[in-house]
Amino acid sequence: MAYAIHHHRGQIFTASGLDVLAGIWLLISPFVLLFHSTTIMANNVVLGIIIAGLALIRFFNASYGTVALSWINALLGIWVLISPWVLGFSTMHNAMSNDVAMGIIVVVLSCWSAFASMTDHAGAGDQGNTSGNVM
Repeated sequence: MAYAIHHHRGQIFTASGLDVLAGIWLLISPFVLLFHSTTIMANNVVLGIIIAGLALIRFFNASYGTVALSWINALLGIWVLISPWVLGFSTMHNAMSNDVAMGIIVVVLSCWSAFASMTDHAGAGDQGNTSGNVM
């Protein structure tokens, strides 16, 4: 059982760590890819900071109590995914493809972290289940 809990925590660390990197990329991507729209730049910088920050909290505190942060990041990832159409930059191929790819990545990593945490929590509840039966 301890292996299963440790394994799920490792998944949370991996998913959240990669989510931090995705957030950092969102933060710097307007400057690296030279977006010329302040709307796109602001959208990516603000979302990059928030996504990286929430994922960083999950990375250092991979407990069931912080699983909501992963779900918030998943919702933010959906926004990143649809923002080219909502904010009207779907014709700017560079920015649009970056945000669609990053949105998908953030959603997948955030859901992975959330589900691993939920599995970890379910497994942790079984630790105290000692009925006294000897096998």
